[in-house]
Amino acid sequence: MLERTLADLEKASKQALGFTQSVDYMGIGFNVSRRFVIADLSPLAFFHLVEHIDDNAETAIIRLYDRLAPLLTCHHQWTVLRRASDQHIQRMRNESLETASRAHICKLCTAYALGEPLPAVGRSLT
Repeated sequence: MLERTLADLEKASKQALGFTQSVDYMGIGFNVSRRFVIADLSPLAFFHLVEHIDDNAETAIIRLYDRLAPLLTCHHQWTVLRRASDQHIQRMRNESLETASRAHICKLCTAYALGEPLPAVGRSLT
């Protein structure tokens, strides 16, 4: 019952934000609205996860996937966020997950990890 309720909440939230469909491409979920495609890379956050739809959603998904290649193949070297300029990320992590644990940034690809466990390579946990 709880799982069904959470799934319904996630679906309603996506619809409220204008995302009408989800597409899996190369093992990654993409949320599609009329104007944008957004990649779902939880627990990773990356500030280039949005692609504007010019022609069609499929073309935008492929362009976005190609841009994400460095993030998806990176052998992450995580470090705790410490810079004052990154504190907005730490606040976002604390507000979204209601926890005091630290957010991390990869030294190589500048991806942020807002949740645990920290992926070692791309999105995998290996």
